Amino acid sequence: MRPTPLQWLVASRYTFPIWLGLGLWLWFSQGGSWENFTKDQQIAFVILGVVFAFVYINSFPTTYFFEREQALYKKSAISPEERWRRQTVYQTFFLVLIAAALLYAGFHYWKSTPEPQPASYKAAAGVGGVSLLAGAAYVTIKPYFVKKQDTAYKFYVSCPLPIPTRTPSATLELPDYCRRVLTKPQVTL
Repeated sequence: MRPTPLQWLVASRYTFPIWLGLGLWLWFSQGGSWENFTKDQQIAFVILGVVFAFVYINSFPTTYFFEREQALYKKSAISPEERWRRQTVYQTFFLVLIAAALLYAGFHYWKSTPEPQPASYKAAAGVGGVSLLAGAAYVTIKPYFVKKQDTAYKFYVSCPLPIPTRTPSATLELPDYCRRVLTKPQVTL
């Protein structure tokens, strides 16, 4: 069953990060603490949360299973090699993101901490980031250096029976049912 546009807008896996970001923005723009809210704001947040949860729970099964079936249908048309290549691209992208975040966190901590700086945080961020970058580079470069298997299959054909020889003067004998079919008058429409 195809989801309606409202169901897709509320419960799609593509729009969920947007809703999460909007919810966090609304929460922190109003103070970010339940105790800082007025009674009216608390009631408004509860009502808004309950309404969104109700609409999301009603829309989720239809949208989730529709998107999953669409993904499986698309995946069935892709060869296993292409699927593997796409998966390694996603893994590499994810590893590079983690490495960049670790390096950023390490350098940000290193700049903001007064002297003497504990070497363990810098070393952990540096080693973690460099190892993730090296792993991503290895996964990306490895297929170029691995010998590919020969994908062409070798067919061994043998002819166990002798090939009959025919002389031009020999006529081919047809079975009885073939004669009846061939001698039937042709019907034109």
